[in-house]
Amino acid sequence: MCGICGFIKRDNNLSGESLMEMNDAIRHRGPDDEGYVCLVNNKLEAYSGSNSILEIKNKLLPLPTGLTFKTGVGFSRLSILDLSEQGHQPMLNETDDVVITFNGEIYNYKEIRAELINKGFIFRSKSDTEVILKGYEYWGKEIVNKLNGMFAFCLLDIKKEIIWLARDRMGLKPLFYHQSEKDITWASEIKSILKANWVKPEINWDGLSANFYLQTTPPPITCFRNIFSVKPGSWIEVNINSLEKNEQIYWKIPVGITTKHNSIDEAAEDLEDRLKKILELQSLADVPIISLMSGGIDSTTLTALLSDRQPSFQCYTMGFDGTGEKNDEIPQAVVMAEKLGIKQKIHVIKSEDVLSDIDHQISYFEEPYCSLEPGMAASKYLHNEGFKVVISGNGADEVFGGYSYYNKISSWNKRRKLQFMEGLLPPIGGYMQKVKNYLRLDTSGKYFAHTRQSMQYHQIKELFLPAHQKNISSLDQWFYPEDLFRDTREALFFYDLKYSISSHHVYRDDLSSMRYGIEMRYPYLDHNLIEWVASLPLSIRYNDKITKPLLRKTAEKFLENNNLFMQKKGFSFPMNEWIQRNISIENYIIEQLERLKKREMFNNKTIDKWWQSRKDPEGYLKIWQLVTMEVWLRNYID
Repeated sequence: MCGICGFIKRDNNLSGESLMEMNDAIRHRGPDDEGYVCLVNNKLEAYSGSNSILEIKNKLLPLPTGLTFKTGVGFSRLSILDLSEQGHQPMLNETDDVVITFNGEIYNYKEIRAELINKGFIFRSKSDTEVILKGYEYWGKEIVNKLNGMFAFCLLDIKKEIIWLARDRMGLKPLFYHQSEKDITWASEIKSILKANWVKPEINWDGLSANFYLQTTPPPITCFRNIFSVKPGSWIEVNINSLEKNEQIYWKIPVGITTKHNSIDEAAEDLEDRLKKILELQSLADVPIISLMSGGIDSTTLTALLSDRQPSFQCYTMGFDGTGEKNDEIPQAVVMAEKLGIKQKIHVIKSEDVLSDIDHQISYFEEPYCSLEPGMAASKYLHNEGFKVVISGNGADEVFGGYSYYNKISSWNKRRKLQFMEGLLPPIGGYMQKVKNYLRLDTSGKYFAHTRQSMQYHQIKELFLPAHQKNISSLDQWFYPEDLFRDTREALFFYDLKYSISSHHVYRDDLSSMRYGIEMRYPYLDHNLIEWVASLPLSIRYNDKITKPLLRKTAEKFLENNNLFMQKKGFSFPMNEWIQRNISIENYIIEQLERLKKREMFNNKTIDKWWQSRKDPEGYLKIWQLVTMEVWLRNYID
């Protein structure tokens, strides 16, 4: 795990200082080691950095600030596998004409390594990085199809005169790039790209509108003009000299495939076996591992399966002060930890600890966001406790249909037949307006967007001034033809995986955890598991009575009934409760809204109207999006 960065400039040479500034911006992602490789006089030259381990400093000269070059890569390392100097990056091949910087974990690297050894390759390290490097030398770009894991990497091949940027199937590891006629600049975080003085931060109004609508900015766009995200399951090849770009998608979310005729009992047994195998791979590490366990079905099932393999395994449970018994998950988690016979770390987050640092927490994210991330507080705690790897239950809701809107599909399908009535209803506010809005949801995509509970299409138009509305493409571009899916449930499965994972839940997980050098792993997001689930009959995967019927069936033998049917609470701060009883936060919100209004970028009357309706849950979410918008503008654009 690490942070990677680099650039290619066509028009002029840059100094080593430019590359070091980019790397410094993501040093939190890799506090254990540092390294650089630059293309100098058509040769790849390796250098150390101020944060390099002693063994590397003794072998390599430090990168001179005055050195000039047009192509360079930087790396900050979080040591998880092969903690020795042999795992140092950037990693060169034996002939010094190919170099790789890699962020992620390859869970099947031992299998691929053995295959390459049989083909005559000799390895200098025990790292998965070298497996990718030598795999590229043998299979070329086909190596990505053999990798099981989470990854984002840059590979520079000076013989072929290309850089190759690749990202894992689900987009679990981030990778961004800025491209113009004169440069391509890439990094694990946008913060690093913005350190390049040739990159000017500008608003991408298309990205902002999508972010407000879907609570995420769908790849490849971002909220920054000319800064893009490498799409999950794809790679980009760029010619070093011409900067000509070639993009290819190597994996797609599976829908509409031939089904297997399993019973739910057979499928549940199969799921248990698959999860055990996935956990066997994902629990490999040369550092301590802990699981997040809320007491709910997703995380507790993983913890139960892990405890069978590792008696010394520990779990972590988070709680929030002042939430009351209704929202307190700690008691259920304690019961399960005792039943499993494992050690448990309990961490209660105090509202004042979060709210006292709220501006900094918001600004850390690289786009406006309608919530705060508890993962940041959790990662800080686990870092202080000496952990580096965390097993997360994130993704189960998306894979197995865990959200309440799956159970409301039948009702929606009946109501959308009344869509013709929308034009007959009077143009008045209140309840009737909500009815009209609901009747407009005539496709699965629009129904999905409605579940985000953020800004609706007409509200974005109301908020954006006419000058900015011209810069917004139709939000329907993010939806797919209805005939792609067998029914609405499969459509929601597709949209959940496409828009709720890589650029939403997991992206924010990554920023939150890597800030403190913590690696999150996601067993439910194993691509082989997703392909298998997608192949099952829809009747096994969903029903109208309960969410996640297949996972619940598997979990029956591990969980108590209180845990098995515990009401879904979500992994988020109780912001609404905190705000209602904290006058300082209300004042903070008012301050940010007044700042935003002074910019005259949005319709101020709309902002005032939404503030008056803030007690409505949906009103609160819209207001918080505006607050984070102001903080984002102040920290990234001004």
